[in-house]
Amino acid sequence: MDLLGVADAATELGVSRRRVRQMLARGTIRGQRVGRTWVIDPSALETLRQYRATAGRPWQPESAWALLAVACGRDTALSPSQRSRARRRLDAGLEHLLVQLAVRATLRSFYAHPSILPLLGAQSDVVPSGISAAAHYRLDIVATDQFEGYVTTAALPALVSRFALDEDPERPNVALRVVADRLWLFEPGDEVAPPAIVAVDLLEAYDDRSQRAATQLLQQL
Repeated sequence: MDLLGVADAATELGVSRRRVRQMLARGTIRGQRVGRTWVIDPSALETLRQYRATAGRPWQPESAWALLAVACGRDTALSPSQRSRARRRLDAGLEHLLVQLAVRATLRSFYAHPSILPLLGAQSDVVPSGISAAAHYRLDIVATDQFEGYVTTAALPALVSRFALDEDPERPNVALRVVADRLWLFEPGDEVAPPAIVAVDLLEAYDDRSQRAATQLLQQL
C-alpha cells in the first residue's frame, strides 16, 4: 500500500494541508517524519474516520476541563451537577475520551532555537506537559529536543514575541496547547501539568513510547 503525503491526506479528508500538519503534530493522525516530510499510512486516515463516526456529539471546552478538573482533584469550582456529570463521564476512562477531550485547547506548533527549549518551561505563564513533563513523573521517555506545554490565549502573543517562536509547521519542535483564560485549570505552583493531563497529552501522541508512558502514569492515578 502506497504511503500518502500531506497534500494527499488533505484531499482525502477534505481539510487544508495546514490542518493535516496540525493533526500530525497532535497525533490525531499517525505519521512518520522522513527528513522534513511527513508520510502517512492510508490506514491512519481510516482510523481517524472511525473516531469521527463514533465520537458522538462534540463536547464544549468547558465540559472537557470539567472532566479534567475532576480527574486532577481540582473540581471545587464546579457546581454539583457539573461535578456529577464529569464523574459519570470519567468512568469511561481517560484513554477512551481522547476525541472528546481534544476540544480542551487549540494546538499551536512552532519552531524555536534549541537553546530556547529549556527556557520555555521556566516561564510563569507556561505549564510543561506531555513529553516535557515525563521526567518529572519519572516516566520512561525522554525528548530534550522538543517542548510541549500549556499557555493561555492572552499570554501566547507575548511568549511568541519574547522567544521569537516561528510558526513553521514543516519543522516544529514546540507544541503549545492554548487554553481560554477563563478555563485555565493550572495553579501558580505547578512545575508541570497534573498527571491526568500529562497522560492525556501522551496518549494523543499515539507513538508506542508515549502510549507506554501514558499507561504507566494512568496506573499511578
